[in-house]
Amino acid sequence: RDDYLGIPPHDYDLCTDAYPEEIKAVFSGVPTLDTGIRHGTVTVLLSGRPLEITTYRSDGPYSDSRRPDYIRYTRCLAEDLKRRDFTMNAMAWHPENGIVDLFGGREDLDRHMIRCVGQARERFSEDALRILRALRFASVFNFNVEPSAVAAMADKKETLHKISVERITEEVNKLLLGRSPADVFRRFPSILIEVLPEIAPMLRCPQKSVFHCFDVWEHTMHAPDLAAPDLAVRWATLLHDSGKPHTVIFDPDGTTHFWGHPAVSARIAAGLMERMRQSSRLAHEVTTLVKYHDERIGPDNLQQWLSKLGFPLFEKLMAVQYADMGAHAPHVAEKAGAIIELTDKARAMVEEGVCLTLRDLAVDGKLLVENGFEAGPFLGETLQYLLDHVISGRVPNDRQALLSLALDRRLKHQKHIQE
Repeated sequence: RDDYLGIPPHDYDLCTDAYPEEIKAVFSGVPTLDTGIRHGTVTVLLSGRPLEITTYRSDGPYSDSRRPDYIRYTRCLAEDLKRRDFTMNAMAWHPENGIVDLFGGREDLDRHMIRCVGQARERFSEDALRILRALRFASVFNFNVEPSAVAAMADKKETLHKISVERITEEVNKLLLGRSPADVFRRFPSILIEVLPEIAPMLRCPQKSVFHCFDVWEHTMHAPDLAAPDLAVRWATLLHDSGKPHTVIFDPDGTTHFWGHPAVSARIAAGLMERMRQSSRLAHEVTTLVKYHDERIGPDNLQQWLSKLGFPLFEKLMAVQYADMGAHAPHVAEKAGAIIELTDKARAMVEEGVCLTLRDLAVDGKLLVENGFEAGPFLGETLQYLLDHVISGRVPNDRQALLSLALDRRLKHQKHIQE
C-alpha cells in the first residue's frame, strides 16, 4: 500500500505458505523467536534485525469482536488476503509475480477510497478496532470511506467498548497526527464520541461573540488542521475549549461568555489523558497547553513565559494559540501572524542566552555561601528571588548587582528574625 502511494514503508510484513515449523527449518542457521506463534508468526533475526514472517491463514469466528477464536493455516494466499480489513491492505507483492491484488486495492487507492474486503458489516463485526483503523486511515491519507462501510461502522460503534484502552489510544493518536483529523471528526462525531465522550458537550454548544463566527464545536474543528503535526499540540487544540459547555453564561441578547473555561478544560484534558493511559510527559504537556491557551503573551512578558515553560513547550503553546486564533472570526484570525513573530523573537532570545533559569544567573549558591549565606531553604529562596528580578527586568543579570540585592535581602531577613 505505502509503496504504491509513493510513501517509504516503515516496516515490511512477510507472509508465506510455509508453516511455522517449516519457516524455522529454512532459517535453522540464524536465531528465531516464537513471538507470535499462536497466530503463525515467527520472528527471524537477520544481522540483528527482526523480520516477522507469518503463515497464510484463515480465521475462525470472532466471538469477542477483537480476535478470532482460532486460526487455520492454509497454503492459499487468496484465503489469507480475503480475511484482511480493507482492500488497500489486502494486496501482496512477489519478487517474480509482482502485485497480487484480488480485491481492487489499487483502484480504491486511486479513488482515495477506504473499502472493506467483502461485507463491511462482517469485517467490523469480526474486529471493532477496524472502525477506528478506518478513521485513522481516512485522516492519515485524507481518504473517503465507502458508504456501506460508513453505515456498518455507525451500526457497530458500540462494540468499540470491547476494545482495550491502549489499542484505542494508539489509533486515536495516529488519527490526530494525520493530514486531516478535523475532517474526520466532522464526518464521524458519533463514532469518535464513543471513545472520547469528553468532547460530546461541545457539539451544538452556542458561541455568540464578536470574536467568533463558529459555535464551539466548529471552532474546535477548525483548529487542529491549523496546528503543527505534534501530538501534544493536536490534542490540546482538540480539548482547549472542552470546558466551555460547562461554563457558558448567556447575556439577555444571547451573547455568550465562558469565564474560567481554560481551567475547566485543563481538568477535562487531565482526566482524559489519564483515562486513555497516555504517557506522563504527553499528559503534562497537553494539560499545560490547554491551561494556558488563552493567556495573553507579548513582548512585555515573553521572558517570564519562556522561563516558566522552557522554549520547547513555549513553542508548542504558541502553536496552539496560533491554531486557536486562526479559528476565530476573520478580523481576529488575521492577527495570528503576530504569534509567529513572537515565537521567532522567543527563539532569538534563547539563542542569545537570555537569562531564563537559575543556571543562567550571574551568581550561584557557592558565591552566596562565600558571602555569608548558609546552605538551606533561604539560600534557594534567594536565588529564585534574584531570578524573578532578572526576568521581570527589575535588575540586570550582573554579578555585582545581584550580589548586592542578595546581601540586602539577607540583611532584611536577619533583622526580621531579631524582631
